[in-house]
Amino acid sequence: MPSSTLIRWGGLAAVVAGVLSIIVSLINLFALIAGQDPTAILVRITIGQIAGAVLLFGLVGLYFRHSDELGSLGLLGFVFAFFGTAFALTGNIWAGLLAEVGWALFGIACFQARVYPRIAAIVLIIGALLTALLFALLLGILSGVLGYLSVVASIIFYIAVAWLGFSLFTSSREETL
Repeated sequence: MPSSTLIRWGGLAAVVAGVLSIIVSLINLFALIAGQDPTAILVRITIGQIAGAVLLFGLVGLYFRHSDELGSLGLLGFVFAFFGTAFALTGNIWAGLLAEVGWALFGIACFQARVYPRIAAIVLIIGALLTALLFALLLGILSGVLGYLSVVASIIFYIAVAWLGFSLFTSSREETL
């Protein structure tokens, strides 16, 4: 399979990860409103782990499609986002913060290089920074008004991830080479 095909499939992976993560965020919102349900917790954890693993493949596609244009800031963002996301899957709060900082740096590099839709890059930056800030304030425990804001921030972030993935997946084969 040519590398351009794998990169485009990485775009689809980013879309799938974004959608699955939005579902997890909506389950979190439901849990904030209705209280913790053991079934919802199990579903949330299962979908979240799958989404995180798929997100790693999506990030690889998003980065390698434009690695030359993204420069050293894009590489730094990619490394932070990749390893932060991978370690955050184990439940490490600090890794989650590292991942969000990495995604924000990646978004800045995408914005500067103009390789993806600029609005999507701005939404990614805003979503990642808000998610990191609220996550740090809450230390991973969703509660109160900040919990609701954290869920909204994560939805904004994952909309941007899905948008970037869609942009990559729908790019023509010639653009992907």
